[in-house]
Amino acid sequence: MKIVLATPLYPPEIGGPATYVKELAELLSHNHQVTIVAFASTSEKVEGVALYTVSKRRILPIRLLKFFFVLWREAKKADVVYAQNAVAAGLPAIFVGMLTQTPVVLKFVGDEAWERATQLRQTTHTLEDFLARNEGSLKIHIIKNIQRLVLRHVQAITVPSAYLREVIIRAYRLNPAKVVVNYNAAQKPETVPFAETIIPHQLVVTARLVEWKGIDGILRALKLLIKEFPDITLLIAGDGPEEKNLKRLAHELDLDTHVTFLGRISRAETWHIRKTSAVYVLNSHYEGLPHTALTSFAAGIPMVATNIPGTNEAVYHEATGLVVPPHDDRALAQAIARLLKDEALRERLVQGGKELLAEKFSWEAHISTLLSILESVLAKPHH
Repeated sequence: MKIVLATPLYPPEIGGPATYVKELAELLSHNHQVTIVAFASTSEKVEGVALYTVSKRRILPIRLLKFFFVLWREAKKADVVYAQNAVAAGLPAIFVGMLTQTPVVLKFVGDEAWERATQLRQTTHTLEDFLARNEGSLKIHIIKNIQRLVLRHVQAITVPSAYLREVIIRAYRLNPAKVVVNYNAAQKPETVPFAETIIPHQLVVTARLVEWKGIDGILRALKLLIKEFPDITLLIAGDGPEEKNLKRLAHELDLDTHVTFLGRISRAETWHIRKTSAVYVLNSHYEGLPHTALTSFAAGIPMVATNIPGTNEAVYHEATGLVVPPHDDRALAQAIARLLKDEALRERLVQGGKELLAEKFSWEAHISTLLSILESVLAKPHH
């Protein structure tokens, strides 16, 4: 099969969506011809995979046009386009699909209209409530309408959780048969040339610094923990629009000597800080299904996470992690303290996470489901 992967994110950018494309291409290339078309200023090549990049330094109209033409050129030679985003990659992909008669499958991991509206403080509602309301700026409405257009014109949609499937079927009035859950797989373990000795009271979070990741709540929980654990530290890896606000909050809480903002770091570095920290903290208010939880399972670090849809399809209380209510700083602090003090609990959760990875979130299962989706699309007449 000749597959084109169209993506707005690609390594060395960090995060699950970027890493997913590279690892997927590596694995698919063993039996299929794979081409990547990516928005990327720099990029990491994959042996045996053609890679074409469109610089993010270009102004938006120019880079969209360039991406469209590169994707059109490659799609003419392909059996299917697998787009990784409903706006930046999905919109060019559906027009390319119409012109070349190449079917398009979309991976939908998050609603960009809601994410932008939340980031710009244009909504305080949950994803479900936001999609049911008519709120946000003109730009937000345009993004929502682009997503609706793309979702209705692709031949199939994959989502990483049952929660997200139900939300978009209802909000965008999609045919349920068109939307298939395909659980993410964990990132492959990274080998780093450093000692991996765990620092006893070191916490870690890796995330884009946006409002719904709840990192402000982690800072407030850290403040509560200092009295019991005076040497406690927190590493925050990632960048984003909330960075200045979070640094200001850390200073106001007198946490300057307890918190380190690492900024954007490499995949190997994110792996290393997981392997050398005592607890991973996932305090999101929203997740489709968090890649970072699966990576933490693979790295063998115990986790505290919020009990929200999407996350609770991977993090099971007392089995693969400890879960706490969202927006509850005290409960978060108590769960972290419990893990720091209970070695047997940490070991049990780590073992549970590794077992769940093998059962539910393996690359073998993910690729098997993906290929069956692509093959079913190819078997149908495409117009």
